[in-house]
Amino acid sequence: MTKQNQTMQQYNAIYSETTNEYHELNRRLGLSDTESIILYAVSLDENVSQKAICGLSGLSKQTINSAVKKMIREGILESLSGRKNEKLVPTVKGNKIIEEKVNVIVDIENRILQSWTEEEKEIFLELNKRFLNSLKEECDKLEKK
Repeated sequence: MTKQNQTMQQYNAIYSETTNEYHELNRRLGLSDTESIILYAVSLDENVSQKAICGLSGLSKQTINSAVKKMIREGILESLSGRKNEKLVPTVKGNKIIEEKVNVIVDIENRILQSWTEEEKEIFLELNKRFLNSLKEECDKLEKK
């Protein structure tokens, strides 16, 4: 059995704690994690598709589709054609939720990053991009099963 590198253990712990904090934010705001992800994506691009949300979030098509259907039934979102790859737009009710809940998350993220120097932000982004690109390269080396 291969032992995990200590740095990777620390990274995984930080990643898990970060995910847990987002979950706690969502819980306090009265959103499921999936609803939050969808509304966050819609708040950034009011014509985003379910397919794009899947790609951005890593969540399955089924998870996103089920949540979107529920949000359409609840009058939070509407689909321009009803197809999975069609653009999603928030309703008046959806925009209110974005303003009252999703923007709280965006404001928190902005405050955190504003407390960092430009150099710290660049280092943070560069190291995360390097890790992601290396992970993609390693993944491409593996055969699909």
